[in-house]
Amino acid sequence: MITCLLRTIWVLSTLALVGACAGEGGSEGPEGSHAEGAEGSEGPEGGETGTGSSFVSTGMSRGSFQSISLMPDESFAGLLYDTEVAVYFDAVLESFIGRVRNEASEAVCDVSVVITLDGHLTVNASFSGQPFMLDGLARFQRADFEFPASGASFGAWTVATETATCSSAPGAVAGGGEGAEGAEGGGGEGGGEHGGSGGGEGGGEHGGSGEGSGEGSGEGGAESGDEASPPIPINQPFAGTFGNQRFSFAYDALHGAFRGIVENPTGRFICESRTEIHLGSGGQVIELGPTIPVNLPPGGTQKVVMSADGYVLDMYILHPESTTCP
Repeated sequence: MITCLLRTIWVLSTLALVGACAGEGGSEGPEGSHAEGAEGSEGPEGGETGTGSSFVSTGMSRGSFQSISLMPDESFAGLLYDTEVAVYFDAVLESFIGRVRNEASEAVCDVSVVITLDGHLTVNASFSGQPFMLDGLARFQRADFEFPASGASFGAWTVATETATCSSAPGAVAGGGEGAEGAEGGGGEGGGEHGGSGGGEGGGEHGGSGEGSGEGSGEGGAESGDEASPPIPINQPFAGTFGNQRFSFAYDALHGAFRGIVENPTGRFICESRTEIHLGSGGQVIELGPTIPVNLPPGGTQKVVMSADGYVLDMYILHPESTTCP
């Protein structure tokens, strides 16, 4: 009886948080959950040098953490320890397009992202040819990256992140403010030529929505994210249509990840389609994603993998988002 009561409380509180997430950006809860960055949390120009702030590294690695093996047509989003990363391979642009964000309780230094193809070929250079390395990221700060992989032929890929401790760093970034949840997937100034949906200022040449705001997704059109699935037991797959997008998801307990397919069942384009998954763990709501926005043509699909390894889970909620096409 007590267990049922506790679960009911958790479900109700989670649904309330999902509803809030659909309307406005801001902090979603305690440490470890998703609290979108505030004004001033832009990433580096082009995402390849550093933040240009007064980060000083100790040179001591906090560890390198790698995703599960992914297929070329699978988009990834998830937490690798306390670094959030979202990335996918754009076969037309022949580039890996992604976003990295610091979810640790303090600033981190020497932030790197490395993609490995078929277990041996490393991809981590931006258009300049220099390896991707950030001086540091304040708490909840994020940055975009794009790694060209022209002519690459591969059957599987993984993404890994590594950070180091800081001996000194700028103060933490507070939740809320400009560039927050309304323009998910964007990240900093000029965050790669083909960046996501334009959080902060100018999310890249193909970023879409320009300056983000706390509500909606800026100039690119209104955000649609007011529908979500009911809480689903972790051992049950889910199939349903929400926000004009059809979802088929299941939790892979062996690999600690959700695998799913997002489909556009309509007769028109769905712009900046992205997916979040909300989890409950010890009374805390943890948000995976959103995935990097993609434009889905009528009948188009996207395969999605969202990592949740290391969490004790009992239920999950799917939360789709998209942006009105211009």
